[in-house]
Amino acid sequence: MWHKGRVKISTLVRADCAHFKGEKPCKFKRVCDGCPEFKAFGPKILVIKCRAQGDVLRTTPVLSGIRRKHPGAFITWVVDAETVDLLKPIPQIDRVLPLDAETWPALQAQRFDAVYSLDKDPGLTALAALVQAPRKYGFTINAHGNIESLTPAAAYSLRLGVDDELKFKVNQKTYQQMIFEAAELDWRGDDYVFVLPEAARAKAAAFFKAKRVPKGRPNIGLNTGAGAKFTTKQWPEAHFRKLIKLLKRELKANVFLLGGRRERDLNKRLAAKAGAPVFDTGTDNSLLDFAGLLDRMDAVVCSDTLAMHIALALKRKAVILFGPTCPQEIETYGRGIKLFAGAACAPCYRQTCPDPVCMESIRPEEVLKALRQLL
Repeated sequence: MWHKGRVKISTLVRADCAHFKGEKPCKFKRVCDGCPEFKAFGPKILVIKCRAQGDVLRTTPVLSGIRRKHPGAFITWVVDAETVDLLKPIPQIDRVLPLDAETWPALQAQRFDAVYSLDKDPGLTALAALVQAPRKYGFTINAHGNIESLTPAAAYSLRLGVDDELKFKVNQKTYQQMIFEAAELDWRGDDYVFVLPEAARAKAAAFFKAKRVPKGRPNIGLNTGAGAKFTTKQWPEAHFRKLIKLLKRELKANVFLLGGRRERDLNKRLAAKAGAPVFDTGTDNSLLDFAGLLDRMDAVVCSDTLAMHIALALKRKAVILFGPTCPQEIETYGRGIKLFAGAACAPCYRQTCPDPVCMESIRPEEVLKALRQLL
């Protein structure tokens, strides 16, 4: 092909290259013909894991197992749009796709070597059923519209969701163990995979500098919220106030209030009524900026929430407060202490409760003791 100045322009494009974008230059910004960066696709793997951001994060260890089982794999991960930024920096994932109207047909037009369907959700299991692949693991949807396991290996995880006796009293496996089992991957104690962008680190550093945070003292973060779904995970406000006083008096700690928009009023009250100076980090941080603040903590106190997963993924120490959910399912990798009062009615997985005795029974003094052990 020639343009006006009679200079020959190649029309060669390598749509079989793993770096190829199609609508824009690849990251190397080179034309295809003669490009030394050409990379053939290895085994094409699709991971379907969306929904709760904390669950997505604690599923990232499967990346290590997938790469052991499928050397040279090209891994595509489908996730809810609000969680894309959490996964994009991870180099072990080649393509992160938001779950939207464009992604569905694009995936069905492709052919994968293996699909890991790790959500027990009708729409997502339907996607797993429709995508072309000779091998599929995890969960699918049947002709009745119900979820079922793709292989016998996923049967235990499926049963766990419908059998309270198994989930609440019998099971001792962590989520990571069970998800590896359902995916027929070799569990080797694989850790979270998470990359904190430098911009988030820099913003947290700027906060510390602007607030003149004293050095030489332990930085303790209190994530005061429990999310919108399970209000039963909320630790009482009075307990936070007392803990702040204990941390200032006993540990001489720098205390940081962490949370999202739902915690705005709570954190303002805590800052005003704690009886000791604290650092309010704000409640309008982006997810990655929030992670940047967590990364500056020596230890974090939190419920079974997204903050817990981010803290553990960042290899921060954590004291985790459990009430309505199962502490045995949480893998702390030796970085956390789980406090569970063990009320007669807990765990219950109830979203609301008129008498949340399970969380109220965890005393501030116990949290202080756990922090001493961690620090």
